[in-house]
Amino acid sequence: MTSIQSNATSIEDDSLAATRAWLGRETTFVGADEVTLSDIRRKLEVYCFACPLHYDEVVAQAHGYRTIVAPVTMTPLWAMQPYWSAGEPAPFAPGLREKNGTGRTDIPTPYSRGFNASSEREFFEPVYPGDRLHGTWKLTAVTTKTTRLGEGVFLTTEARMQKQGGELAAIHRNTAFRYNSAPEQVERAQARSRDPNPPVSEVLVTNPEVDWDRQLHGSGVNVGDELPTYSLWLNYQRIVMSVAADRMFSSIHHNRDAARLGGLDDIIFNTLGYEMVFEITLRRWMGLDGRIVKLGPFRMNKNSHPGDTLVCRCRVTSKVALGERTQVQLELAIDNPRGPAAVGEALVSLPTG
Repeated sequence: MTSIQSNATSIEDDSLAATRAWLGRETTFVGADEVTLSDIRRKLEVYCFACPLHYDEVVAQAHGYRTIVAPVTMTPLWAMQPYWSAGEPAPFAPGLREKNGTGRTDIPTPYSRGFNASSEREFFEPVYPGDRLHGTWKLTAVTTKTTRLGEGVFLTTEARMQKQGGELAAIHRNTAFRYNSAPEQVERAQARSRDPNPPVSEVLVTNPEVDWDRQLHGSGVNVGDELPTYSLWLNYQRIVMSVAADRMFSSIHHNRDAARLGGLDDIIFNTLGYEMVFEITLRRWMGLDGRIVKLGPFRMNKNSHPGDTLVCRCRVTSKVALGERTQVQLELAIDNPRGPAAVGEALVSLPTG
């Protein structure tokens, strides 16, 4: 091992040890911004999703909400810390590591690159415009591993998010992979970048209009039922709009050159984007009186890039009637042209009927 390699290894070992020191340490956070109608609107326009719960106060109130309600998978947005606050030094300068907005910014992060690998969400209380989120955060697992992208570590965190009145809104568990790019993987990614005719999905996106006056009931659901599929075509603009709506500004989501230096084929669709595709697919099926109780665990298997068409498929695996509500378990999958991009499960609640 050369002295340069030895020094690099020592630095990573020190950084990893510093990260491990945070295991189990519970700290508090306060979201930077309150929930706004503008935040919700900007999310909906990425997907052209016209669910009236998220823009029509009268409809939302008729279905048991206090007012317009946020999509459940938007909750992490309002728990985020700011990228910069008055009095802090600017985080933008040559040689400084970019802030990615996906977690705490005051703990050491080992390795030079990273992305989310899996996620699990539980939802307890609706989130409305004007709400402010705060809560607790902790690092729960640190697992070193070498993948095709290079040497790295999986970091699992748990955040409990509460509203200003103390009500628990959600519990979020995420696993991110931090790594140093393998040189051969970077070379392959850069070679693919020289392809004058990169593949573009030819899958036709045809999502039928939804009759929001139709309500699904638990009595009408059977184990083995396949949900209507939902499709989403991606281009650069849509992916960038998605990460902007989620304030997830890691360069792998908007900078093709940086993504390829990380061994990726191109910029990639973000985790919260996959979660929203799952939520839209479930909402279109279950109607306005359905509730998403839990989303995940799910994991990302293949990255999705500009030119891809995503197709979400879901299947009912069990149901349990609990008085006036029925809980339904489903398996979920999002496919891109190269195979399963994200797979997982969900638990929803329907009126029994």
